[in-house]
Amino acid sequence: YAASPGAATQMAEDAALAAQSFITYFGRPAPRGALIAAGAGQAISDADRHTLTTAGAAWQLPWLDADGRRALQRSAVERQLRARMPDLDETQLQARIDAALPPSAAAAPDNAVDRSSLRHEIGHMLLIRSFWPVSEPAAPTTSAHYGGPGPDWLDELAAVLMESDTMTDARREKLRAPEASAHLKKLATFFAMPHPMAVRMAELTAMGPGAHVISGPEAQRLAGDAAWFYAQARSVADFLLASGDDPAVFGSIAAFLADGGDMDGWLAAHGAQYGLPASIAALDAAWTQWRAAHPPSPATGAPRVR
Repeated sequence: YAASPGAATQMAEDAALAAQSFITYFGRPAPRGALIAAGAGQAISDADRHTLTTAGAAWQLPWLDADGRRALQRSAVERQLRARMPDLDETQLQARIDAALPPSAAAAPDNAVDRSSLRHEIGHMLLIRSFWPVSEPAAPTTSAHYGGPGPDWLDELAAVLMESDTMTDARREKLRAPEASAHLKKLATFFAMPHPMAVRMAELTAMGPGAHVISGPEAQRLAGDAAWFYAQARSVADFLLASGDDPAVFGSIAAFLADGGDMDGWLAAHGAQYGLPASIAALDAAWTQWRAAHPPSPATGAPRVR
């Protein structure tokens, strides 16, 4: 559902690309869902959710597209100007808003990035509804889970696996930075930690429904922490893919964790099948060694261990 047939077609194409990636990496059909570009501040009503679910949409994703984001930005700038310059007449106000925002063509994010971001978000939905089909996404009132019922690292790993080659290259480029080692966590920590945005999301949820804008130093810090979390998810995904011959390794992991297991248990039971050691400690050592020997490569394929 979108503002134009062209936009709806594009969203459907991105959903199909995400579905194909999900089949490759998780070895299951992608659950059907609905994408709704409803605009800023809009939510899907319980009645609409029921209708969509009855029609076969196992998940429903509200999406703030480029036009919706621009409207939200414009509204935020207008509120700030009205508070700081209450004497402006309407013509002056609109002129200052126009000056504060880039031209429409430049204001919309790069289309390729925007589309990859949509595929990222669809990845979350597909993981949750495939492996935790009877569970609702965890309410962001605690730091236990950022998105779905599964661990946050797996939730984000599924999402980054859905991204475009361009976005994948950007993740890998970040891992090439000299400071990367200082930001990457031990795998025992990474597998247990909440998403860096988890606590902040709980605070925003308490403010009520709708879209919220985070800006300034807080936004920069949160974006930086989250970017390293995503980059580490990409690195771990590349390492697991490079270690064995089955790209659906993530489906085996997700099924084991959804059944109540943990990564130590999965490694002990199935690690050897995928060319991996039998414990998280040994996995961390192997991953660290692999990173040193294999600098991140373009998205044409992850380097092989063997």
